[in-house]
Amino acid sequence: SLEALRRYYDTDVVLRVASYGLDSIRIGDKEIPLESDGSLGLNFYGRGGTFRTYSAVDIIKGRTEPEEFAGRLVFVGATELGIYDMRPTPVDAIYPGVEVHATVSADVMEQNFLKDSLSTGLMGAALIVALPFAMAFVLMGIGNRYAGLGIFAALLVLTVVFEVLLFTRHSILLSPLYPLLSLSLGYAGMEAYRNMVVERKSRFYRKAFSTYVPPQVVEEIIREPERLSLGGEKRQITVLFADIRGFTRLAESMEPERLVTLLHEYLTPLTEIVFREKGTLDKYIGDAIMAIFNAPHRLDDHPQRACRVALEMTRTLKELGRSLVKKGYPELRMGIGINTGEAVVGNMGTELRFDYTAIGDTVNLASRLEGMNRVYGTEIITGERTFELAGKEFLFRELDFVKVKGKERPVRIYELLGTREESLKDGLVVPFEDALRLYRLSRFGEAKEGFQKILERFPHDGPTLLYVKRCEEFIKSPPPEGWDGVYRVREK
Repeated sequence: SLEALRRYYDTDVVLRVASYGLDSIRIGDKEIPLESDGSLGLNFYGRGGTFRTYSAVDIIKGRTEPEEFAGRLVFVGATELGIYDMRPTPVDAIYPGVEVHATVSADVMEQNFLKDSLSTGLMGAALIVALPFAMAFVLMGIGNRYAGLGIFAALLVLTVVFEVLLFTRHSILLSPLYPLLSLSLGYAGMEAYRNMVVERKSRFYRKAFSTYVPPQVVEEIIREPERLSLGGEKRQITVLFADIRGFTRLAESMEPERLVTLLHEYLTPLTEIVFREKGTLDKYIGDAIMAIFNAPHRLDDHPQRACRVALEMTRTLKELGRSLVKKGYPELRMGIGINTGEAVVGNMGTELRFDYTAIGDTVNLASRLEGMNRVYGTEIITGERTFELAGKEFLFRELDFVKVKGKERPVRIYELLGTREESLKDGLVVPFEDALRLYRLSRFGEAKEGFQKILERFPHDGPTLLYVKRCEEFIKSPPPEGWDGVYRVREK
């Protein structure tokens, strides 16, 4: 090839020598860059037959015009397989040796060499270093392992495509081996990290919360741990307390084994109701259940979820009560208190033992509301904030304006009657509100008449019976001048 080029350009061949050996060859104004070992990388133009080929027989017999060869560099060689002048190349496993010479000459004449300089070396090094970091950055934000595997596979394909485009469009040859190897090692490292650190965190979350929240919520916490605060934080939550009426007397009258069985049959379905609404089981307090909503898992509709849970609990207990009575257990009744407001939530306790719980006035009031069901003969009492947030979806009636222990200012309390679509007590609310207004205006005779009319339709309504009694007491012994209508709670 060199001799053919020398004759074609009719010039001398100049060798350039460096300290490590032959550096390049110059033929006229054409320079041939060499590798450090003196070899030359060929930039092939295609498979065998890419260069125009003429049959020797056609030339000898004059079937080819001489003008076709004018001013051209022509190589003469054999292309038949039996001549054994075939060479394996990157573009063709059987490539005519004479076309190898033609490729060298074309590269020199077009100065179309493979680019393998310091800049391409730096580019390859940059790929080796940058790809694993880029992949790690992307995968760190993805909790799904299969999605991570898909991204890894996509990066492998994109790396190969990128290097192919560099080669075909810019004659830049980069070995894909090292970038692909670095990607593979990076992915393996990320998986090892995931198993060592991320999975350790996942195991911690499962252990810490599996007894408090339903499995799907645990998985959501694992996928989005940034939404979870394990330390104490202030957050608006809804707290629910549910308690069996007269449980102390019941416990004293039953054998321990039967009592434990009763608690299991009672607590299990009610806990499942809490979990279905993505609530958190804070604790069991004997026969009582404390549940919180909107912690640790954030729920925009936490007051509504707590109301649904309370209504479903009362329905379930009535159904459960019928089956328990058949087994010889006494009939069970329940009181539920719900309150919405700010509380401190988080893991509380010591390094040896801690629980995820909530503390604050919001929690204390929810507990007191649950106990106040005994006073009003109701099943579910809520605070004012719960009523304000859930009032469009559920039917409430205002019960009273009360001063509870531990609170300086009186609070309005409400009874949750049901959903607006399902409640059978919608005819109770307006007459009760009218009678309650008269009661607060100290017009106790008129108020008593209003409450008695309600009893004609709802003869066993606890709050109405209570207000009839209060009206009778105030008629006999009126309150002092400037009475504010506030009821002072003497019980918890």
